[in-house]
Amino acid sequence: MAASLKERLEEEIKVYSEENNLTVQTMDFLYAGPHMRARHSLILVFTEAGMFTFVFKLSDAEMHFLDAKTIQQISLAKKKLVYQLHIRAVTEDGEIEEGKYLVSKRVFGRKWHKETLQKLINKNIQLLSAE
Repeated sequence: MAASLKERLEEEIKVYSEENNLTVQTMDFLYAGPHMRARHSLILVFTEAGMFTFVFKLSDAEMHFLDAKTIQQISLAKKKLVYQLHIRAVTEDGEIEEGKYLVSKRVFGRKWHKETLQKLINKNIQLLSAE
């Protein structure tokens, strides 16, 4: 039986983590995209070690890793039809880099997307109330 997309990405993260001495026990997956038409072109995976980004090009996924130590802020803003996810991090050169993604409220057949979105919403509410 062929592995699901999520299972294949989990395996890539496990291999990368082992090769780079990272501890990853939880993986929270979320579909996102730079604009409305392509909001399913990325999968973001939040872990205790950092954030993994999978960019899809045809059938291949290109993986990028952002170390948790470099992430300064993750926030979520509710828009009319989607959420806007804003991530700010520091690059190796000490520069501030920002990413903005659009996130659907639901993705059919992907329960893990909704679960991760709810975790981000809950964290965002806690962050806002702490300020």
